[in-house]
Amino acid sequence: MEVLGTLITIISIIVHIVQKVNQSSYGNDNSRSSYRDVTYEVVHEFTPQEKLENMNIDSLNICYKTTGIIGFSIENARRTLLNKYVQHDFYIDDVIIRQNCMYIKVMHAIPFNGRNKCYGASFSMNFMTVNNGVAVYGSKKINADEELVFKEIANELINAVS
Repeated sequence: MEVLGTLITIISIIVHIVQKVNQSSYGNDNSRSSYRDVTYEVVHEFTPQEKLENMNIDSLNICYKTTGIIGFSIENARRTLLNKYVQHDFYIDDVIIRQNCMYIKVMHAIPFNGRNKCYGASFSMNFMTVNNGVAVYGSKKINADEELVFKEIANELINAVS
């Protein structure tokens, strides 16, 4: 009898737990056909410094494109990239400026003109005031397809701000 009483108590506890889980998942009406809209609150907004740390800017040491641009302004280039530049092969996710350097986060596809832009990459666009030179740096790539994509992106970035 004692075993039966213990078994009934355990089963009733399990049923109670399942009911509480259902209530928290589907609301109090226990109707599984209802839809609950859940919106997520932004818990943490990254600062520009945290974004730069996530971009791993120390690895941006391979020059993919260099050119001279007379009258270049880093602030105008930022506005052009964020507001006016439309490109189907990649899109610009974020731009952060530090002195004469602009760090650019892009989303792209491999191959370059592919549809699925699920790859993220960081570039730096550096302005050299001495010779009006603009250089685009990225990280080293082992894969030849990725390296080709990086060269194409660097070329497009230079063309956009020229």
